[in-house]
Parts: sequence; C-alpha cells; structure tokens
Amino acid sequence: MNLQQLKYFVMVAELLSFSRAAERLFISQPALSRQIKKLENDLGVTLLDRQPNELKLTDTGVFFLEQAKDILQQTQQMIKNIKTHARTENTLHIGYIPTTLQSFLGNALHQFGKSYPKVAIRLQEMPPSEQVKALREGLIDIAFMGHSPDELEREFKVKCVKQVRIVAVLSDGHALAMRDSINLAELANETFIGISEETFPGGNIWIRDVCRHVGFTPKLELLADSHASMIALVIAGQGVAIMPEEAAVLPHLQAVFMTLNAPIYYAQSTAVWRKGTLTQPLDNFLTILSITDHP
Repeated sequence: MNLQQLKYFVMVAELLSFSRAAERLFISQPALSRQIKKLENDLGVTLLDRQPNELKLTDTGVFFLEQAKDILQQTQQMIKNIKTHARTENTLHIGYIPTTLQSFLGNALHQFGKSYPKVAIRLQEMPPSEQVKALREGLIDIAFMGHSPDELEREFKVKCVKQVRIVAVLSDGHALAMRDSINLAELANETFIGISEETFPGGNIWIRDVCRHVGFTPKLELLADSHASMIALVIAGQGVAIMPEEAAVLPHLQAVFMTLNAPIYYAQSTAVWRKGTLTQPLDNFLTILSITDHP
C-alpha cells in the first residue's frame, strides 16, 4: 500500500464512480481499477461493492475511507511542517521601529550578513504593539521596539541592546530653540506630545517618570502614533516632546533636538524574543548583538 493508492481510493470513494475519478486523477479507468483492486488484495478486504449500475462502499470501505483521509491529511501537514522548518532554519524574521535601524540594527545586520550569507533576513517595520502580537504568533523571531514595557519580561526574553540619551524636541520657533542645551524643568509649563498606548504600550510611563524626577508632571494632551508623528506635531506648534536621541535620524526639518543638562536621562533600546529553544539564525544574531546571556 502507498500514498498514491490511498489518493486513488479516496477519489473513487467520494465520487462513487471509476470513470469520473479517473478523469479527475488524469489516468485511464482500467489503470485506476487495477490500482484499487491491488489495494484490496494487499489489505485482504473488499472496499467497494461493484454492481453493474452502482458502486457502493462496503462497511469496511467506509471505515477505511476515514482512515485513508486521516493519513493523507497528516501527510500533508507533515510536509507543510517540514517546509516551514526548512525555511525557519535559513531565515531570520525581524520586527523593528525605524529609529533602531539607524542607530545599531543596521550595523548588526551588516555584520550578520557577512558572517552568515546563506541566511535570508526578513525585515518588517512595525510599532511595538504589532511586534508583540507577531512574536506571539511566531511571525517574527526577534523585535526591536525601543523602550519596552516591564511586563513583557514575564512572557519574553528582554535585553537592553543600547542605552540612548533622552533629548527634548522643540519647534525651531520656540523661545528656547536657540540655546545649546536646556534644563528639562524649563519645560514644566509646556504642553507635551505623548505617544499612543495602542501602538507603543507603556511609552508614556518613562516620559512621566523623567519629568517627575525634575519636579513636575507633564501635561500630555496629544498622543501621536509614532516618533515621526510626535515630531510632526512639535513642528506644527502643538507642544514639545522628549524622546530618545536616536529619533533624530527621522526627518525633523523645523524641529530642534535639544540636549538636556544634568541629570542626564537614558532610554533603553531593547531586543525582545520568545523564551525557549532558539533557532540557529537567531542564536547567531544574538551573538552578533553581543547579548551573551541568552539561553
């Protein structure tokens, strides 16, 4: 018995016609009949009740049909799993926010490509909320989301890749824009641009924490869905913002990235990946990133 015979039998059993099954299978009817008869002989059972004007399944045929369909389905799933595994072995799927690509991820990808040229890299720009979902669904292997919420550590491996200095972002027409640096407390009465919790979960927590360290609670009246949108709102005169210095790689004509005086605050740029066994490409990539305490 082989898989081809099972496919032939399932087609005949579902159509209850040798002629129509032969047409679907693109073989001759006599050849199909011989294959089904050989299957019955090999099994030592009668699967089909052949009448002059009617073809029916025997009780054994009904039982065998379910078994055959189950075997074929499992076989297809096995083939799919093998192909998926083969792709995974040679592919690294990365989710990222734009600021990480310019600050450190680009160099890491360059080094990885030189060291492992046979591994395909798939990059997907997405906000942190989508990165978390993609990690859970196995659509990406690792996420670079900037400052990640603390609660992610319960579910994923989270490691700081880089400490990034926090700066203020002002419109170029702001009264403080001509200064070389400012104290964060000087912005206490300003309206601050925050970031949407739907796209950047926990993104406003560190903004509030940094401001509270110098004695005020920021008025977060507008929420943007990305760092680029935050900068656009600042340029439009809707408020000021604080964000990681690496966001300066984004277009910011008519905006000023202003150095903050002591105390100097930093945001973490983190890598996040699923706990458990690592794929070889991911393990090698973490080594490139110099994250040496991965499992």
